[in-house]
Amino acid sequence: MQQFQSLQRLLIFYALSLTVMLLLYYVTLFDGMKKHSEQHSIDTFYALQHSIIEHAAPVDSEIKRILEQPTFDHLSYQLILMMPSGQTYIHHNTRPNESAFSTVAFPTIGTSASSSSDHSSYTINSNDLTGIINLKSGHQIYIVLRHEPFVVDWISYRYWLPLMVAIVLFFMALLYMLNRRTNWEQLLVYTDNLSSRAKESYTPPPFLQKKSTTEFMLLGHALSRVSYQLHNDYRRIKTLTHRLERLVDQAPLPMLMSIRHGQISFYNQRFEQVFAPSVHKEISYRLTDFIQGKDEATQVLLQNMSSLRITRTLIVYGLENQQAYQLHVTPWFGEHGQVHGFTVIFNNVDDILQKSEQLQLHNQQLQLQIDESNEAQAFIGRKLRLPLEKIIDSLEPIDPSTLTAQGKKTLNTLITTSQSMLTVLNETLATEEVEVRKTRLSIETVDIYKVSKEVSNLVTKEIRQQGLELIYFFAPDCPRYIETDYIRLHHILLNMLKNAISFTTSGYVALTVDRVPEDKVTRISNQHLTPNNDTTMPTQTSYWIRFSVKDTGATITPERKNQLVNILNQSNHNLVEDSNIGLSDANSFAQLLGGFIELSNTVDKETVFSLYLPYPHTTYQSVYHRCSQLPHIHLIAIINQPLVAKHLQRLCEYLTISVTIYSTLDRATVQQLKNKLKQDEQTIIPVLLLDYEYSQSITLPVHASNKYNEQQEALNDLVATPSLPKILLSMKLERHIPSTLLGQYDGFLTKPLDASLLISELLRLTLFARKTLNILVKHQYDSSLSFVEDIPKKEILSPLILVVEDSPTNQKIACKMLSKLGYRSIVAEDGQQALEKLKSQREEISLILMDCRMPVMDGLQATQVIRSQGDKIPIVALTANNTEEDREACMQVGMDEFLSKPISKKDLESVLQSFIQ
Repeated sequence: MQQFQSLQRLLIFYALSLTVMLLLYYVTLFDGMKKHSEQHSIDTFYALQHSIIEHAAPVDSEIKRILEQPTFDHLSYQLILMMPSGQTYIHHNTRPNESAFSTVAFPTIGTSASSSSDHSSYTINSNDLTGIINLKSGHQIYIVLRHEPFVVDWISYRYWLPLMVAIVLFFMALLYMLNRRTNWEQLLVYTDNLSSRAKESYTPPPFLQKKSTTEFMLLGHALSRVSYQLHNDYRRIKTLTHRLERLVDQAPLPMLMSIRHGQISFYNQRFEQVFAPSVHKEISYRLTDFIQGKDEATQVLLQNMSSLRITRTLIVYGLENQQAYQLHVTPWFGEHGQVHGFTVIFNNVDDILQKSEQLQLHNQQLQLQIDESNEAQAFIGRKLRLPLEKIIDSLEPIDPSTLTAQGKKTLNTLITTSQSMLTVLNETLATEEVEVRKTRLSIETVDIYKVSKEVSNLVTKEIRQQGLELIYFFAPDCPRYIETDYIRLHHILLNMLKNAISFTTSGYVALTVDRVPEDKVTRISNQHLTPNNDTTMPTQTSYWIRFSVKDTGATITPERKNQLVNILNQSNHNLVEDSNIGLSDANSFAQLLGGFIELSNTVDKETVFSLYLPYPHTTYQSVYHRCSQLPHIHLIAIINQPLVAKHLQRLCEYLTISVTIYSTLDRATVQQLKNKLKQDEQTIIPVLLLDYEYSQSITLPVHASNKYNEQQEALNDLVATPSLPKILLSMKLERHIPSTLLGQYDGFLTKPLDASLLISELLRLTLFARKTLNILVKHQYDSSLSFVEDIPKKEILSPLILVVEDSPTNQKIACKMLSKLGYRSIVAEDGQQALEKLKSQREEISLILMDCRMPVMDGLQATQVIRSQGDKIPIVALTANNTEEDREACMQVGMDEFLSKPISKKDLESVLQSFIQ
């Protein structure tokens, strides 16, 4: 009965309720009887008073006649009659079984006596009524009336019926509780056996066919459904377990499972066949008992697998058979995210690795042969070219007039033949060299802004050491990404810059990247550094990208310009001693990339080497992005370098920054500037950008004249303006600037001028002023940066593709392919993650590549959810099953296109271009 305490408590509560109700009934009954007895005494007192008052002067005999009336026969009373003369008469009567009045006493009636008449008053208690009657004649009557005793007649229904009803109700409740107890016992037994019986067959609850309460019937039906579902689940688990055992045991690949610390807990038959482990139960194997890593790092990872939380693919070797295996290790996690164990699959790649090594060895041998052939051809070319040139140089000075007709003919034949041989030799060697180099090109999407910045950073230290100034500018209308060879472009630009540095002793070296229309390139295509074949220039291109390297070194004469290629190819020339390629090779690579190199002089006798590369697209995304706060800033730049001033003016115009650039300062200019700033102080925020080299040039002792003194005073006056934020720009590092001078400025920038840092400083220094003037507008772009160098999140440099794929290998392949096509990508491992990432980055994501078969939520279910939300984003299916049924299933759930694995780069590019404009 311990398990039915709730029924016991309910029965006890019911019995107590009946007992309390019965007690309340009898208490009420007896209280009513008591009140009835007291009221009878009061009525008798008033009746006696009425009878006595009828006699004006009652005598004892009259009192006796009144007391002999039937009303007073069954009363217990004591009556005292006091005559006016003082004579007293006592009358009393006692019921049977009652004690007689022991004394005669005149009752005392207090002021609290209950009476409604002037002739009488009385008091009443639980036993009797005591009263006094005063007559006009002077007679006084004292009376004591005992209440009628309680008489309980148990034969009367009013006494026994409630008790019997309570007893009947109690037994009815007891029978009901016993019946409920039986039902609960059956229910508990059925529940206890539910899990064990469900494995065998479905069993309904035992009391469903019997009469029972409604709640038990409902509970029985619910348990019946649970039992039926458990039975079905057990059958399904049994079926799936049987299938899984057959799949694992009959799998062609060795498989095993290990616990977190590396002990093997299960392996299939194929593993047993390959590695032949002992079957003794007391032996506990680890993975390293059968294999070893190909290197020390792999071996350490195999010995400490507990720290592995991602799927890894490793190359290992069997300890017994020494064969190579591709090991796929996948951790599996518990409900709280902790690693519980690992699933390991072996794939024998011994034959593949051997073939790969043979192919690599063969490629190395071929490459060695190619290099030896190139060296031989170059050697032969030099050995043949020099004799041929000497022959031609020896034959051309001969005067034909001094020869006979036969001699003239022979001379002409020798000269013509020698020149033809030299032309054929040059063309043959050049063609073979280009073909060899062409096989080594790797065309991909290249960030030319990043490449040009890297190259300029590489030479910055060297330029500082030589006391030169480095100028770098990336034009606003120039695209950031082009299709080219990153390594070749990097070498060409580095070679051009180092060439310019080596010939420049003072002044500057500038690298400028801009966009040039096709018609302008056509006009200058005849001024290449080396002759250019017609096949090297693309026939269809809208624009060209120009990388210009300008320096203030020695001017190149026309004769020097014609001989430059041959001179630069000499091994003893010190132009670029440590460069891997000469300018001749640079031009060859430029031709391979579809461009060319131009050599020119400016009006100021500055030398310019320009690399032209084709850009066939008509649309592009600029490196610079406008910001809504910039139009409220007015930049005052004091720069005495015209090229830097030109670049700064062009940048500010593109970013809608008002700018005023001065090459020198005087008092009048400063005063005029102050007046203008005072007029516009409510609409614009001025910022001063000062060239440190300019300030130093007017403070040197050699310039200690009135002119430079005036410029210095004007500059000091402008710098002393308290409300004007100031930025110092210098080719020197910040630690080389005097601290007293740095303390006068609010910011510092190094040359070459970095546009991103400039914009950041402008926004930082004007933040408080912009808030004060209340000129902020709603952000349309990120307010912290208007220029992007490392592709921040809020700048969409290229369309973002969501790759939904559970295989890490397929993820890497797809992302790499998208990167080469110029797209950004993010990865989700299943449909649920895809929905979360789409919700958080919907504004950025342009298209979804959706794998159809994934864990948690597959691609078809994820697509249905996306379409049910009303999202029309393009979704392209990825599947290894290229059948009409799969295609129709994808289209029915709302996918837009279908790609089969492995993905073709050409097909992927075509699909992306069709959906993303």
